[in-house]
Amino acid sequence: IKKMVDEQSYFITDASHQLRTPITALKSSLEVSLRDKNLTLPEAKKIIMDNLIDTNQLQSLSDSLLQLSQYQPSNTTIQLEKVDLNSTINEAINKIKQISREKNITISYSGKKTYIQGNRFGLVDLFIILLDNAIKYSPIKSSIKIDFKGADKALTVLIKDHGVGIAEKDLPRVFERFYRSENVRLQKQTKGFGLGLAIAKRIVDVHKGKIIIESQKNQGTTVSVTFHKINR
Repeated sequence: IKKMVDEQSYFITDASHQLRTPITALKSSLEVSLRDKNLTLPEAKKIIMDNLIDTNQLQSLSDSLLQLSQYQPSNTTIQLEKVDLNSTINEAINKIKQISREKNITISYSGKKTYIQGNRFGLVDLFIILLDNAIKYSPIKSSIKIDFKGADKALTVLIKDHGVGIAEKDLPRVFERFYRSENVRLQKQTKGFGLGLAIAKRIVDVHKGKIIIESQKNQGTTVSVTFHKINR
């Protein structure tokens, strides 16, 4: 119980800190603009547009925080049932298709019906997060490959990209909340909060699975997610 309480406390502290800074910056920008009596209409429009972008970023952050809290270890409302893993992967690919098209990235996948004990919505979220990361940090006109590697009682889904990769020193921390590796931080055009992999890890934990990330700087990344199979 103490561990769950501590985890909840750390989460609230982290979330408050991450929200406070952008909210303060947004508030300051608006206050300064209101005091400027010489502000022209084009300048005012530019400030409003900039603040709207910041507001959208805040909404994205709050959505991610809510998603992370949904998969807290203390949440006992998540229902697990018989789920076809293949259909959840296809659903995730379909939902993220537009983002991959924008970078002309091909997602290669050919799976078959495989059943696990899981939460369909959580699994779709998981594969959207992993595919979104792969697309975000991959070059234009590259490819992402999804493979199955199975045994009698377990099944591993492998997602391989040819992106910027992760330095060895950063790998032990990739599942920490708000952590972004050095290679990722250098991608200034790519926005993020360092929450995606933390959420992914929580979803895998809920399913009593295992997630492993293998990567080298500038050599791409392979994410392996292992689940327990069940009979049809």
